[in-house]
Amino acid sequence: MNAQSIALMLYGDSHSTRNALTDEMYKGLADALIAAGCSVESVLYHDSKAEQLEVDLQRFDAVLVWVNPIMEQGLDRRSLDKLLIHLSEKGVYVSTHPETILKIGTKRVLYTTRHMDWGGDTELYEEYDDFVSRFLKTLVNGKIRILKQYRGDGGKGVFKVWLDGGSVRVVHAISGNEQRLLSKDGFHQEFKPYFDNDGLLVNQQWADGIINGMVRCYITGTKVSGFGYQESVALNPQTNDPGSPSRPVSRRYYFSEDCGLFQDLRGIMESKWIPQLQDIHAIPDAMMPMLWDIDLFINDVNATDAKRKYTICEINVSCVSPFPPSSVGHIVRALGTKLGL
Repeated sequence: MNAQSIALMLYGDSHSTRNALTDEMYKGLADALIAAGCSVESVLYHDSKAEQLEVDLQRFDAVLVWVNPIMEQGLDRRSLDKLLIHLSEKGVYVSTHPETILKIGTKRVLYTTRHMDWGGDTELYEEYDDFVSRFLKTLVNGKIRILKQYRGDGGKGVFKVWLDGGSVRVVHAISGNEQRLLSKDGFHQEFKPYFDNDGLLVNQQWADGIINGMVRCYITGTKVSGFGYQESVALNPQTNDPGSPSRPVSRRYYFSEDCGLFQDLRGIMESKWIPQLQDIHAIPDAMMPMLWDIDLFINDVNATDAKRKYTICEINVSCVSPFPPSSVGHIVRALGTKLGL
């Protein structure tokens, strides 16, 4: 086995032409790893190839994975996660390890960290009957709530919900401005499938800071490796009216970890929030992802206290891309340390 052999895994069926060595999102990382003396190959994952891939991938020292929680055709990652666990047991370094994803890469983490500085009023429903019993009570007095399914990506299974008279208005994050008015019974029935296959729903308070945009803090292991800022994200309203149409989603701009705009966030992330997250979920440094991110809303752009300035939106671990150029060097160095290159 080549001691410097690294696989970059993307999703793709037998007809896919995707290649991490040429794809704009991953090419910079592939080139940097090659320049560092590594042998790098692009690998496409599909459930139909899982058995053979488990054999083929054993020749690599490391497998870095970019596959969404919900793949194309609605497939989930169960077969892939099983494959990655087996590879890890055979000594292949895997990032991100499925055990770590289950701890901090699902929407449950919004509930388990609700008492941290970045948290807030968050409820968890692991049973459908509990959801029916409690959720609508959180919408009284004109409150808006955000419902999130257990695992998802790109806004799938993220809903803005509020009461409109005796009915319930719902906007799906991936549907733009399409508002649907449902009866209370119809609403409950529509969300029942989210509890299938050990699913759950997280109920998060609406963040008024969404109007200030969102900061994405990119992390390699336990150290901040870059930032992204997006002025307008999904569900960002044009006015304070709950029924206001959403603003168009804007481009994300990238910055290095040294950007002066976000040093307050970098400081509290590395000194307090990341260690707290690890402690809550019992994750040692060695099991932290090679690349992950934490999305936060800015409550007050002029606040000087970081713990009051930011509110968590979500944590992404399974498939963090694209990412800032500054993260590339961090990944190469961290992987070099991990593999003794």
